[in-house]
Amino acid sequence: MTTGESEAHSSQRRRRVAHGRQTGDLVRIGIWALPLSGLLGMVALIGRYNTPSPRVDLKAAAEAASSTGFFVSQFVGNIVGLTVLIFGIIALTAFLLNTRARGLALVAMVLSIIGVALVLSALGVITYALPAIGRSYMNGQGDAIAIADAIFRSTLRNAIFIPVFIAYSAGFILFGVAIWRSEVLRKGAALSLGLHAPLVSSFIKPQPTFGVVLGAALFILGGTLIALDVSRRPSARGRQPE
Repeated sequence: MTTGESEAHSSQRRRRVAHGRQTGDLVRIGIWALPLSGLLGMVALIGRYNTPSPRVDLKAAAEAASSTGFFVSQFVGNIVGLTVLIFGIIALTAFLLNTRARGLALVAMVLSIIGVALVLSALGVITYALPAIGRSYMNGQGDAIAIADAIFRSTLRNAIFIPVFIAYSAGFILFGVAIWRSEVLRKGAALSLGLHAPLVSSFIKPQPTFGVVLGAALFILGGTLIALDVSRRPSARGRQPE
Protein backbone atom coordinates (compact mmCIF):
# COMPACT_ATOMS: atom_id res chain seq x y z
CA MET A 1 0.00 0.00 0.00
CA THR A 2 1.42 3.36 -1.01
CA THR A 3 1.62 6.36 1.29
CA GLY A 4 -1.26 8.08 -0.54
CA GLU A 5 -3.48 5.00 -0.25
CA SER A 6 -2.63 4.67 3.43
CA GLU A 7 -3.55 8.30 4.09
CA ALA A 8 -6.82 7.91 2.15
CA HIS A 9 -7.67 4.77 4.13
CA SER A 10 -6.91 6.54 7.43
CA SER A 11 -9.04 9.51 6.38
CA GLN A 12 -12.00 7.25 5.54
CA ARG A 13 -11.63 5.47 8.85
CA ARG A 14 -11.61 8.77 10.75
CA ARG A 15 -14.78 9.85 8.91
CA ARG A 16 -16.49 6.57 9.78
CA VAL A 17 -15.52 6.95 13.44
CA ALA A 18 -16.76 10.56 13.49
CA HIS A 19 -20.02 9.52 11.83
CA GLY A 20 -20.47 6.72 14.36
CA ARG A 21 -19.94 9.14 17.24
CA GLN A 22 -22.44 11.61 15.79
CA THR A 23 -25.00 8.85 15.33
CA GLY A 24 -24.40 7.67 18.88
CA ASP A 25 -24.91 11.19 20.18
CA LEU A 26 -28.23 11.48 18.32
CA VAL A 27 -29.40 8.15 19.74
CA ARG A 28 -28.44 9.18 23.28
CA ILE A 29 -30.41 12.40 22.91
CA GLY A 30 -33.37 10.79 21.15
CA ILE A 31 -33.72 8.02 23.71
CA TRP A 32 -34.78 10.59 26.31
CA ALA A 33 -37.93 11.05 24.26
CA LEU A 34 -39.19 7.82 25.87
CA PRO A 35 -39.49 9.07 29.49
CA LEU A 36 -40.44 12.56 28.26
CA SER A 37 -43.37 11.17 26.26
CA GLY A 38 -44.44 9.18 29.30
CA LEU A 39 -44.44 12.29 31.48
CA LEU A 40 -46.43 14.23 28.87
CA GLY A 41 -48.90 11.36 28.57
CA MET A 42 -49.33 11.35 32.34
CA VAL A 43 -50.38 15.01 32.12
CA ALA A 44 -53.27 14.02 29.83
CA LEU A 45 -54.31 11.10 32.04
CA ILE A 46 -54.32 13.23 35.18
CA GLY A 47 -56.17 15.97 33.28
CA ARG A 48 -59.16 13.72 32.71
CA TYR A 49 -58.82 11.36 35.68
CA ASN A 50 -61.95 11.37 37.84
CA THR A 51 -63.66 13.90 35.57
CA PRO A 52 -67.46 13.85 35.97
CA SER A 53 -69.29 11.28 33.88
CA PRO A 54 -71.94 12.66 31.49
CA ARG A 55 -74.26 9.88 32.64
CA VAL A 56 -74.09 11.17 36.23
CA ASP A 57 -73.80 14.97 35.87
CA LEU A 58 -74.11 16.41 32.37
CA LYS A 59 -73.40 20.00 33.37
CA ALA A 60 -70.31 19.18 35.42
CA ALA A 61 -68.96 16.97 32.63
CA ALA A 62 -69.53 19.73 30.05
CA GLU A 63 -67.84 22.32 32.27
CA ALA A 64 -64.82 20.08 32.76
CA ALA A 65 -64.49 19.26 29.05
CA SER A 66 -64.89 22.90 27.94
CA SER A 67 -62.26 24.28 30.30
CA THR A 68 -58.95 25.62 28.98
CA GLY A 69 -57.02 23.40 31.37
CA PHE A 70 -58.67 20.28 29.96
CA PHE A 71 -57.78 21.17 26.37
CA VAL A 72 -54.18 22.12 27.21
CA SER A 73 -53.60 18.93 29.23
CA GLN A 74 -55.03 16.74 26.46
CA PHE A 75 -53.11 18.50 23.70
CA VAL A 76 -49.83 18.29 25.62
CA GLY A 77 -50.30 14.67 26.62
CA ASN A 78 -52.16 13.15 23.69
CA ILE A 79 -50.83 15.01 20.66
CA VAL A 80 -47.39 16.25 21.71
CA GLY A 81 -46.69 13.26 23.96
CA LEU A 82 -47.45 10.62 21.32
CA THR A 83 -45.53 12.55 18.66
CA VAL A 84 -42.48 12.62 20.94
CA LEU A 85 -42.96 8.90 21.61
CA ILE A 86 -42.43 8.09 17.91
CA PHE A 87 -38.96 9.66 18.07
CA GLY A 88 -38.21 7.66 21.21
CA ILE A 89 -39.26 4.44 19.50
CA ILE A 90 -36.98 5.18 16.54
CA ALA A 91 -34.03 5.99 18.84
CA LEU A 92 -34.54 2.79 20.85
CA THR A 93 -34.67 0.76 17.64
CA ALA A 94 -31.48 2.41 16.37
CA PHE A 95 -29.72 1.44 19.59
CA LEU A 96 -30.95 -2.16 19.52
CA LEU A 97 -29.89 -2.60 15.88
CA ASN A 98 -26.33 -3.05 17.18
CA THR A 99 -27.36 -6.01 19.34
CA ARG A 100 -28.44 -9.59 18.79
CA ALA A 101 -32.09 -8.50 19.11
CA ARG A 102 -32.14 -6.28 16.02
CA GLY A 103 -34.76 -8.39 14.22
CA LEU A 104 -37.16 -8.23 17.16
CA ALA A 105 -36.50 -4.50 17.51
CA LEU A 106 -37.50 -3.82 13.90
CA VAL A 107 -40.77 -5.75 14.23
CA ALA A 108 -41.46 -4.03 17.55
CA MET A 109 -40.86 -0.61 15.98
CA VAL A 110 -43.31 -1.25 13.14
CA LEU A 111 -46.06 -2.54 15.44
CA SER A 112 -45.52 0.20 18.03
CA ILE A 113 -45.68 3.03 15.49
CA ILE A 114 -48.84 1.52 13.97
CA GLY A 115 -50.35 1.39 17.46
CA VAL A 116 -49.34 4.98 18.23
CA ALA A 117 -50.81 6.21 14.93
CA LEU A 118 -54.13 4.50 15.69
CA VAL A 119 -54.12 5.91 19.23
CA LEU A 120 -53.48 9.42 17.88
CA SER A 121 -56.61 9.25 15.75
CA ALA A 122 -58.71 8.13 18.72
CA LEU A 123 -57.27 10.59 21.23
CA GLY A 124 -57.70 13.39 18.71
CA VAL A 125 -61.44 13.08 19.33
CA ILE A 126 -60.93 13.56 23.07
CA THR A 127 -58.53 16.46 22.53
CA TYR A 128 -60.49 18.46 19.97
CA ALA A 129 -64.08 17.20 19.90
CA LEU A 130 -64.91 16.96 23.62
CA PRO A 131 -64.06 20.62 24.42
CA ALA A 132 -66.19 21.79 21.47
CA ILE A 133 -69.08 19.54 22.50
CA GLY A 134 -68.80 20.75 26.09
CA ARG A 135 -68.92 24.40 25.02
CA SER A 136 -71.93 23.69 22.79
CA TYR A 137 -73.79 22.16 25.71
CA MET A 138 -72.94 25.10 27.97
CA ASN A 139 -74.27 27.44 25.27
CA GLY A 140 -77.67 25.77 25.38
CA GLN A 141 -77.38 23.00 22.80
CA GLY A 142 -78.65 20.19 24.96
CA ASP A 143 -78.25 17.50 22.33
CA ALA A 144 -74.47 18.06 22.13
CA ILE A 145 -73.80 15.46 24.81
CA ALA A 146 -75.77 12.93 22.79
CA ILE A 147 -73.20 13.43 20.03
CA ALA A 148 -70.35 12.64 22.40
CA ASP A 149 -72.17 9.58 23.69
CA ALA A 150 -72.72 8.40 20.12
CA ILE A 151 -69.02 8.82 19.34
CA PHE A 152 -67.73 6.82 22.28
CA ARG A 153 -70.40 4.12 22.15
CA SER A 154 -70.29 3.60 18.37
CA THR A 155 -69.46 0.26 16.78
CA LEU A 156 -66.61 1.90 14.84
CA ARG A 157 -64.94 3.08 18.05
CA ASN A 158 -65.12 -0.42 19.52
CA ALA A 159 -63.70 -1.82 16.29
CA ILE A 160 -60.74 0.59 16.49
CA PHE A 161 -59.95 -0.52 20.05
CA ILE A 162 -59.06 -4.07 18.97
CA PRO A 163 -56.26 -3.20 16.50
CA VAL A 164 -55.01 -0.50 18.89
CA PHE A 165 -54.73 -3.04 21.70
CA ILE A 166 -53.05 -5.66 19.50
CA ALA A 167 -50.55 -3.39 17.74
CA TYR A 168 -49.55 -1.26 20.74
CA SER A 169 -49.36 -4.17 23.19
CA ALA A 170 -47.52 -6.50 20.81
CA GLY A 171 -45.06 -3.78 19.81
CA PHE A 172 -43.96 -2.87 23.32
CA ILE A 173 -44.02 -6.44 24.59
CA LEU A 174 -41.63 -7.30 21.74
CA PHE A 175 -39.51 -4.30 22.73
CA GLY A 176 -39.35 -5.76 26.24
CA VAL A 177 -38.25 -9.13 24.85
CA ALA A 178 -35.69 -7.43 22.58
CA ILE A 179 -34.23 -5.45 25.50
CA TRP A 180 -34.03 -8.63 27.59
CA ARG A 181 -32.29 -10.55 24.79
CA SER A 182 -29.93 -7.72 23.90
CA GLU A 183 -28.15 -8.07 27.29
CA VAL A 184 -26.94 -4.48 27.05
CA LEU A 185 -29.79 -2.83 28.97
CA ARG A 186 -31.04 -3.72 32.42
CA LYS A 187 -33.82 -6.30 32.55
CA GLY A 188 -35.94 -4.13 34.83
CA ALA A 189 -36.45 -1.78 31.90
CA ALA A 190 -37.58 -4.71 29.75
CA LEU A 191 -40.14 -5.76 32.36
CA SER A 192 -41.48 -2.22 32.87
CA LEU A 193 -41.78 -1.54 29.16
CA GLY A 194 -43.43 -4.88 28.42
CA LEU A 195 -45.86 -4.84 31.35
CA HIS A 196 -47.07 -1.30 30.76
CA ALA A 197 -48.51 -2.04 27.31
CA PRO A 198 -51.60 -4.14 28.20
CA LEU A 199 -52.40 -1.74 31.06
CA VAL A 200 -52.46 1.49 29.04
CA SER A 201 -54.05 0.12 25.88
CA SER A 202 -57.45 1.31 27.11
CA PHE A 203 -56.31 4.95 27.49
CA ILE A 204 -58.44 5.90 24.49
CA LYS A 205 -61.42 5.93 26.85
CA PRO A 206 -62.50 9.39 28.07
CA GLN A 207 -62.04 8.47 31.74
CA PRO A 208 -58.85 6.48 32.45
CA THR A 209 -58.76 3.87 35.18
CA PHE A 210 -56.13 3.43 37.86
CA GLY A 211 -54.63 0.60 35.80
CA VAL A 212 -53.99 2.99 32.92
CA VAL A 213 -52.22 5.46 35.22
CA LEU A 214 -50.17 2.59 36.68
CA GLY A 215 -49.20 1.50 33.17
CA ALA A 216 -48.08 5.04 32.33
CA ALA A 217 -45.96 5.11 35.49
CA LEU A 218 -44.33 1.81 34.49
CA PHE A 219 -43.56 3.26 31.06
CA ILE A 220 -41.92 6.33 32.60
CA LEU A 221 -39.84 4.06 34.85
CA GLY A 222 -38.79 1.79 31.99
CA GLY A 223 -38.05 4.70 29.66
CA THR A 224 -35.93 6.42 32.29
CA LEU A 225 -33.90 3.26 32.97
CA ILE A 226 -33.31 2.78 29.24
CA ALA A 227 -32.27 6.42 28.75
CA LEU A 228 -29.84 6.24 31.67
CA ASP A 229 -28.27 3.01 30.38
CA VAL A 230 -27.94 4.32 26.82
CA SER A 231 -26.44 7.59 28.04
CA ARG A 232 -23.79 5.69 29.96
CA ARG A 233 -23.15 3.27 27.11
CA PRO A 234 -23.08 5.04 23.71
CA SER A 235 -23.36 1.87 21.68
CA ALA A 236 -23.37 -1.88 21.88
CA ARG A 237 -20.21 -2.21 19.77
CA GLY A 238 -18.83 -4.77 22.16
CA ARG A 239 -21.49 -7.28 21.10
CA GLN A 240 -21.69 -8.43 17.54
CA PRO A 241 -25.11 -9.24 16.06
CA GLU A 242 -25.79 -12.89 15.58
